[in-house]
Amino acid sequence: MKTKYKVLVALTLLVVFGLGVAAGVLGERYVVHKKYRRPSADRTHVPSLDAWAKELGLSEDQQVKIREIFKRNEERMKVYRTEGLAKLDEVRKELKKELDAVFTPEQRKKMEEMIRQHAERRKRESSDRTAPRDRRGDDAPPPDRER
Repeated sequence: MKTKYKVLVALTLLVVFGLGVAAGVLGERYVVHKKYRRPSADRTHVPSLDAWAKELGLSEDQQVKIREIFKRNEERMKVYRTEGLAKLDEVRKELKKELDAVFTPEQRKKMEEMIRQHAERRKRESSDRTAPRDRRGDDAPPPDRER
């Protein structure tokens, strides 16, 4: 009889522990990380052509024409993005030049190191999309935001 109770208590503790772990994991994933998502994660993408076709009642002919329009404009948008990035790079270089004129040589070295560390962190974050992205340091408190 004593053994039966020991087994029952052990199984009960095991189940309670398992439920606690599951609740912790699910709470972390769906409550904590959802609360601190970046605003860009909330935006939805443009509906697909299939969604448009269904919602607007597009004919096959209309769908073909819309696909052609998107293909024609894809190259123009690609050029625009390339030009925009080039202009942004020019602005960044000019900004750095102006800042370097204000900084002391020691401050310039520190700033270069800060920029290098930032670039490495962004590179890591972009290569590791599965990990939650947190731009705050380890010692920074979470932001006060309500959703």
